[in-house]
Amino acid sequence: MSLFNRRKKPIIVTIHGFGRNLSHEFDPLARYLKAKKYEVIQFDMYDLNNPNDANYKDWVQRCEAKLSLAIKENPNVILIGFSMGGVIASYLASIYKVQSLILCAPAFEYLDIKKVTGLFKKSDKEKKGPSSKQYQAFTKIVSQYKESISQIECPILMLHGTSDEVIAPSSSTHAYKKIPAQKKRLIYIEGAKHRMLYDGRMEQTVFTIIEQMLENKIF
Repeated sequence: MSLFNRRKKPIIVTIHGFGRNLSHEFDPLARYLKAKKYEVIQFDMYDLNNPNDANYKDWVQRCEAKLSLAIKENPNVILIGFSMGGVIASYLASIYKVQSLILCAPAFEYLDIKKVTGLFKKSDKEKKGPSSKQYQAFTKIVSQYKESISQIECPILMLHGTSDEVIAPSSSTHAYKKIPAQKKRLIYIEGAKHRMLYDGRMEQTVFTIIEQMLENKIF
């Protein structure tokens, strides 16, 4: 048995955004963090093959279940939410004790579905996308949980691209002002677009900042 017990690294629970990529939005970040010996949890909160899987409460409950299991395994959990997932992550961080919260391009304002559709590559066109009912579930999540940001007490990092073509950077500015947490930081990534976690352009920059947050080097 080692005489020097290293503190166990936190578990990273990721919550994806709205669209057809689901949890794959976090694939590049997960690879990066796993190489750093972090445990990363990814999951799909809804089923693209079932257009009627559109109860927003079910989506949130699935996210909550994953977080609850992670906390039972390791009380040190960091939540990372992207886009719509940022809104859900904020809600969960307001009712669960988490080590910290990281929001990437959080959708505190409704995104334009036409702009989202325009983000897909030509090679993705044949993939099944969310149904109209599922889009309605997305809007309900935003309207129902967006004010949870005003109840965040844990350390929080927000990242938003200045060239985000889906969610206006100003939405993060407005949300940031509502956060009561003493340790909070909003960083704008110059030139980054909405898919900065997996667009092949800004990944290294964003991942480096996220890693700094995981290592408690932001504050």
